[in-house]
Amino acid sequence: MPCAAPITSREVVVSGTVKRRHSFDLCALMRLPTQLTGPLDVVCLSGRKVRTASEYKGVRLSALLDIAQLRLPHARDFARAYVLAQAADGYTVMFSWHELYNTPIGVGALVVYERDGQPLGDDEGGIGLISTCDLRVALRQVRALKRLTVHLAEPSGL
Repeated sequence: MPCAAPITSREVVVSGTVKRRHSFDLCALMRLPTQLTGPLDVVCLSGRKVRTASEYKGVRLSALLDIAQLRLPHARDFARAYVLAQAADGYTVMFSWHELYNTPIGVGALVVYERDGQPLGDDEGGIGLISTCDLRVALRQVRALKRLTVHLAEPSGL
């Protein structure tokens, strides 16, 4: 039985509750201010080390959101905003606006395109997302990142 070809991403689309739907291919990502992670252990839920990297290179997730610009009906609606990051295979992780803009998590939430000085290969998805400040990094690692969708949670009605 032949192995399935790896799923890869060559473009990330930002949509949802934004002023401008925006696409970022690899060249567009590389033109944005970069961030390096330094040494990083990718650890899964059980605590097992999945991989070690000397360095990932990418751009802050919040930088992509800043370009697309949140569309808010009311000024304080940012408190209800969250982002779903989805891989080509459907795997999805979530970040709240507060995490991305008001905690160290946001500094370490990166859309990545290089590991250890080399482009992410097809086996790593081409373009990915990694949350370097999480205790279990692998849980919010997205290979073959395709979509970032901004949502507003429903108001509580109180």
